Amino acid sequence: MQTIDLSLNRKPTSYQILIGDGTLTQPINVLSNKSYQHIAIISNEMVSSLYRTKVLTSLLSSGYKGEVSTILIGDGESYKSFESFTTIMDELINKKFRRSDLIIALGGGVVGDISGFSAACYQRGMDFIQIPTSLLAMVDSSVGGKTAINHPQGKNMVGAFHQPVQVRIDTDCLKTLASNQFNAGIAEIIKIAAIYDSELFDWLELNLESIKALEPKTLEEMIYQSCKLKALVVEQDELESGIRAVLNFGHTFGHAIESLLGYGKILHGEAVAIGMVLAAKLSEEKGLLETTITSRLSSLLQTFELPITLPKGLSARDIVEYMSIDKKNINENIRLILLKELGKASVQEVEREELINFLKRYE
Repeated sequence: MQTIDLSLNRKPTSYQILIGDGTLTQPINVLSNKSYQHIAIISNEMVSSLYRTKVLTSLLSSGYKGEVSTILIGDGESYKSFESFTTIMDELINKKFRRSDLIIALGGGVVGDISGFSAACYQRGMDFIQIPTSLLAMVDSSVGGKTAINHPQGKNMVGAFHQPVQVRIDTDCLKTLASNQFNAGIAEIIKIAAIYDSELFDWLELNLESIKALEPKTLEEMIYQSCKLKALVVEQDELESGIRAVLNFGHTFGHAIESLLGYGKILHGEAVAIGMVLAAKLSEEKGLLETTITSRLSSLLQTFELPITLPKGLSARDIVEYMSIDKKNINENIRLILLKELGKASVQEVEREELINFLKRYE
């Protein structure tokens, strides 16, 4: 098992990210420092059936003797909604949870995001633990404290920064993950390698077969390196006011694709994969990036059966119209993360009409 210590200055706050095979059933050491009387496990039906018993085992082995409740939401991006948030709030209130109690998020990115947002909002903030069960959640949404729900007009438009007290990543969960979900998580790993660590990008290219074979040590190392990079960024810029913005490489395009197609029609990681290739091509057109890098990026994504072209039926103007409401924009231009070289990215402002003309060539 490998451990990452993440420290923040704002509160101050620090917590551990535990990565390894079997962490689900190991004692939860943070419980010994708190007097939680009631714990809510928030999950969906499928994940709960697979892993809830293991979490209960870890609570027992930690000496926890309080009450445990389970709150289930639907499975999929469409359930990261006001309706699901209200269901969680109703359950917490009806079961008389206090601010001094604990939420455990057990599931993928949807469960983690809405659980964290619920923890941030309930009685102005309660503790929560992230136990991500999808690769995407392990390397992305579980680390860094960004929590949110979707609005009909935009993804993650309602949210808060609220850090977990611990992140517990069990690589054994990946054995039950569908291949398309696993590949969607790989997209986020490719993303952070492309913007921050060319050596990790090289490593991914060299270890394709052992990654696909779910070799435990390879998975642990891949997740560890990805989380370590993200933790370093979060430590420097918790609230995304500076360098953390580059973590959105591919996401501005990706969120637009995801929302315009309708939640559930394409996986988040798949949409980000398309967004990264578009951002790389735009980087080329602006003279920032060599064509060979875009080719390597596209090839690596395709190796994991990820899409790299815009889905049929999406218009350039609709995509840019959606992108114009992105929360990262600060004026009438669109803020995008573009590549300067492999392992180095920058924030660039692009005019709307320039972006429309660019996208029209890929409709």
